Order: sequence, then structure tokens, then C-alpha cells
Amino acid sequence: MAATDGTLRSGRLSALIADGDLRRVAFDGHEVLRRVSYPVRDADWGTMQTETRAERLDGGRYERQFRATEGAFEGVFRAEATGEARLVATVEIRFLADSVVYRTGFTLLNHIAGEAGTAVTVSHPRGGVEQATFPRLIAPAQPARDIVGLSHRAGPVAVDIAMAGDVFEMEDQRNWSDASYKTYCRPLSLPRPYPVRAGEVIRQSVTLTLSPAAEREASAAFAGSATAPLPEVLLAHEPGISGAQALAGFPGIPVLFRVSGAVPDAGLAALSGRDLSLEIVFADIADLNLQIARCRAAGLSPGRVVALPAGYLKSHQPEGPWPDGARPEDAFPVLRAAFPAAAIGGGSLTNFTELNRCRPDATAVDFLTFGNTAIVHAADDMSVRETLEAIPQIIGSATALAAGKPLHLGLLSIGMRSNPYGAGVAPNPERARLPMAMDDPRQASGFAAAYTVALLAHAAAGDVASLALAMPDGPLGAEGRPLADVVRRAAALAGRRAEITWQGALVAIETQAGGSAPKLPSSPIPFAHAPGGTLLPENAIIWGGAA
Repeated sequence: MAATDGTLRSGRLSALIADGDLRRVAFDGHEVLRRVSYPVRDADWGTMQTETRAERLDGGRYERQFRATEGAFEGVFRAEATGEARLVATVEIRFLADSVVYRTGFTLLNHIAGEAGTAVTVSHPRGGVEQATFPRLIAPAQPARDIVGLSHRAGPVAVDIAMAGDVFEMEDQRNWSDASYKTYCRPLSLPRPYPVRAGEVIRQSVTLTLSPAAEREASAAFAGSATAPLPEVLLAHEPGISGAQALAGFPGIPVLFRVSGAVPDAGLAALSGRDLSLEIVFADIADLNLQIARCRAAGLSPGRVVALPAGYLKSHQPEGPWPDGARPEDAFPVLRAAFPAAAIGGGSLTNFTELNRCRPDATAVDFLTFGNTAIVHAADDMSVRETLEAIPQIIGSATALAAGKPLHLGLLSIGMRSNPYGAGVAPNPERARLPMAMDDPRQASGFAAAYTVALLAHAAAGDVASLALAMPDGPLGAEGRPLADVVRRAAALAGRRAEITWQGALVAIETQAGGSAPKLPSSPIPFAHAPGGTLLPENAIIWGGAA
């Protein structure tokens, strides 16, 4: 059975119970910890799904007994608030079959609002402490390692976290658009993936102690406003995922076309005469020259081009090791010679993570690029909405790396286009809300339409020059879905100045009158809570336009 939702509460301390995890842990209503979860990651970094066998919530106590849907493990999670300022969480996971995993056990998420750039004290397992900070710009590597305790301020609350059962480290989850700094167990310096044997038991605990602290300047909430031109909107297209024939339903909208040796000549010819930007994936420089020759023979004349060796579609730690053979920068002179009239870019064809870890020389390119998926680590509705808090910070960090060059972004989507962290995207035949899946059920709903409007708003506020909002059809497509209207209207309004405001997941885009571009609809596009469930108008995204 599915886990039930509710609220754990004891005096001044509260936490939402959602899908068996603690969410939005708060003291006097002030959020101090975004999430406490206990995932098991498989050999492709996918989250192994669980089902609830028994569950009880009684005031300040919560217990959940669970089992992996595939039967690999079972366990029990307990959380108990003692008094009004202390919370103890424990988890016990017993493996029932030999398994290969990347991670097992507690994951703690510190939220980002007001925390970026602030101090945190790190306690180490062999004693001693270290003074660190939650990074302001998104860190490519771990901001803190070898952790058994963290102490910091969350607004007016002093927060102390003690961990037991493993050694933890921290990463900046904004890399993947998660709105958090994540502290997790099993350091990445240890071998991974690693085997666990049937009968092996993992036991861990986290103790959270809170106390009022002297008031400090109020942290900035996730709210703001800007006046900016709306960016150019493109459709991403990749044969095998989307069909060129569906582009006919989006006349005049530029196409971001991904080319590789897997694309047949007919697939290239189908894009002839279209306003194009190219993403070329190549094996080596000889293959790059071959793909360029095929594009030119098909009559493709791109305005922008970026090329990346295939090995760099996978993720690597900042310190490497890096793939053998051609490097991203080896493509720059080849592209400039082949497409002298085109802007040449550098960056990532996956997430900001990969750009941040392999930073091109901004002086050697004309623009930077990256894409994004919202469901790398979590796929529930709350987590997807929370990624909207991270998008402005991603754009800000990318702008710093660009050193004055424009940002022309790739596909930003809910579903995962490709998996840099494993062999492939997660199979999702039942179309569940599943991390690292390409086919996400929300793509066909108003949820994706609303989410995409928010992406457009934050891109405009961050001075992004262009971005791809969808594919024409397929799992990441817009055709026949509410998202199609968003893409068409946004494309027609490119360059139009707009007043943009946001407060949480509520976003408004108001364009000025004039011209032939269509007015944006005045009614909200709501987030769908669940299939057949209620709508959340308080989290709607509103487009408004002057008559």
C-alpha cells in the first residue's frame, strides 16, 4: 500500500509526512530541514521503489514498515519528536537478496532559501570541527566531506544535526535543480557501485536539535520580480525520441536538432529549410567531420552549433578521470571552419551538473548551453515544484561561468532525456511518478504546461537568450497536450518585454499590448496533484496580458 500523508507535531516542532518521508521540518513554522529520506539507489543511480506494509502516526511519533517492490530489501523507519525541540529518526534496512547498489540510507536536505553563502560547522568522525559554508554559487564538488554532524542557522533557529551508522558528505543538489544542499551517506571516494549480501542490515540514526537563536536579517523568500524580454523558444528534436513530421504543427518555431551517427540521412533531410540550431554528438574528430559533412549535404544551415564527444554525455567528478580521446574544446576550431556564419557554443547536452564539472573556456565560445530534467533524485509533485526554486540559482551560476556570453539552453523538461549517471533512463511502463524516467505522466497534463511557464519566466528574469521547452511529440513532446499552447504562445511572444513576478510556485507573466502576438490566457493553468485528484489553484501559474 501507499504511504499516507499527515503531520508529525510536538510543541513548536512539526514535519509533514509525505510518501513515508519527513518533509518541511519546521520550528515555530520556520523551515529548518527540507527532507529526511532513506533511499536505496540501484546500480544505475535509480531509486529503488518501496511499498508500505504498515504505518502509524501518533502525534509526535511516526513509524513506517516498508518493502522494496522488487523484494530486494525490507525495513522500518521511525521518527519521534521529544519535547518541542528534538527529533530522532532511525532507519533499519535488511537486504533479502544479494544486490548491487550505489547508496543506502539517510539523505538529509537543507533548503536553499536564505542559506546560500551562510556558515555551517562540520563535525568529523575522528573528532574536530571544520568551519565551512553553504556555497553561494553552485559548487561542482562536495562542499563538505567526512561528516557526522552539522551545526548552522536557519533564519531565527539554531540547528544541530548528529548522524550515526555511517560517514556522510555533502553535495550541492542545485546542480540537478533540486532546491537543497544534500547530505548523504557512503562517500563517493569509496568504490561504487558496491555489493550487499542477503541478510546484511543497515542501521542509521539522525538526531535534530533545535533552539531559538538571536534574530538575524530575514532570509530572502522565494519571491521576486523582473522586467525583461521573453527569450527565444525552440523545440528540441532527436530522431528516435521525437518525430520530424510533428514539427509541422509548430510552424515558424526554431528547432534544436540533435545529430549523431544514429540519425539516418533521411532524418537530416527532413529538417532542411528549417530555422535550426545543432547539437552534434560525435565519437572522435573524424566522426565529427563526417557528421558535419552529412549536415551540409542535407542542406542544413544552423545559426548556432555545439558539439560534444559522446563520452561527455556521461557525468564525471570534477577531478576526473575524464574520457579518453577527443575533448569538448577540440571541436571548437572544427565547427568554426565548417560553419563560419554560426555562433559556436560550449557546455553540456545533459544537466547543469555536467557543465559545472567540465567548464569550457568562455573566451573560446560564443555562448554556453546546458539542459535540465526535474526528476533526477525525486519525482513526486512537491519535489518537482521545488525545483523552480533552484532554477534561478542555476541560471545565476551559469551566467557567472559565461563571463558575459549569452546562455542558449537546451531542453528543460520534467522527464529525463538521457541518463548521465547510468546505463539508461528508468523503464516506466506504468507511467508512474518515477525518478530518471523519460515518460512522465505529467507531460500530458496542465502540470507540465504550468511548470514550463515557470521555466520561461525564470529564464526571462535571468536574461537567458533562448531555451527549448519541449519536443514536438513523443514522451517529452507537446503535440496534442496543454503544453503545445504554451510553446506556440511563448514562441510568438519572444522578445516581447514582460513584467514577471513569482512567489513560491505562483508565477505571473504580463506582457504589454501591441503587435500581432496573441494575448496570454488570463485564467490559471493549475498543477495537477495526482491523476484523478484535486487541483491546487494556490500553486497555479498565471499568464496575463494587456488587451
